[in-house]
Amino acid sequence: MVSYTHLPTIALCFFVLMFMRRWWLCVDRMGYTKEVCRRAPSLVQRDILAATFALMPFALAAADWFSITLPGQAAPIPSMLAVIMSLGCVGGVIFILKNTGDRFAGNWAGTRESALRTVAALRIIDAAELAYALQYIQERETANAGRVIDAETLREVHK
Repeated sequence: MVSYTHLPTIALCFFVLMFMRRWWLCVDRMGYTKEVCRRAPSLVQRDILAATFALMPFALAAADWFSITLPGQAAPIPSMLAVIMSLGCVGGVIFILKNTGDRFAGNWAGTRESALRTVAALRIIDAAELAYALQYIQERETANAGRVIDAETLREVHK
C-alpha cells in the first residue's frame, strides 16, 4: 500500500520534466540555445540537476515495485525508504526550481513567450553591463587626462 505513494510523485516529476523539455525545445527552435547556454550557464546547470532529481523517483519506484536488488545489498529496497527518498528528490526539484518564475508554462504558446522573455532579459542584462563598462572607462580616461607625470620626480638617485 505504501508503494502507491509513488504515483503522485511520479506524476509531478513527469510534468516537471515535460515543462522543462518543452522550454528547452522552444529555445532551440528559435535558435538561441548556444546564446542562452553561454550567457546563463547556471540556468543550464540547474535544469540538468533538477532533471536528474526528477528522474530519480522513476528509478526508485521501479526498484520498489519490481523488487530490484541493488548491487551490494542482500534484499530489495524497503518500500518506505523508497517513498521517503522519492519525496526527498521532489523536495530537491522544488528547491532547485524555486526561482524559475513563469519560465515553465502549461501550454506551447506560454512556453514560447517565456523562452523569448528569457532571451530578451539576458540581452538587456548584457547591454546594461556593457553600458556600465563603457561609462566606467570614459570616467577613468577623463579623470587621468589632465595629469602630467614629471619624470624627474619619479627618478631615484642611486649612489
